[in-house]
Amino acid sequence: MWVWQVPSAAAADRARAAGVADVIVGGSDDVDLAGAVSALAKRGHANVLSEGGPGIAAQLATAGLLDEVCLTVAPLLAAGEARRILDGAALASPSVLELGHVLEADGYLFLRYRRR
Repeated sequence: MWVWQVPSAAAADRARAAGVADVIVGGSDDVDLAGAVSALAKRGHANVLSEGGPGIAAQLATAGLLDEVCLTVAPLLAAGEARRILDGAALASPSVLELGHVLEADGYLFLRYRRR
């Protein structure tokens, strides 16, 4: 596991994170996702799984770093304020995805899409 920290992170927080993860300190207080993925590749991590939510997913897609999307469809209807699975600026052009896997369990669908 790795943790991306900004330079202004407290030394105690950085030390605590280093006890359980590989800590990468960014060059600025803005998280540079392309820089993080590049730093991980230099450390031998060819595949990166991100579970940061719609905002992080949108940033990864905008930077061209999103290769797969795993989506779960639950057998429930709910209403309310909903965002898309990518919540950010519009992409220059939509990425075409192909269905890789479909699994079903107890009415739930687990979908895995890959970028072509």
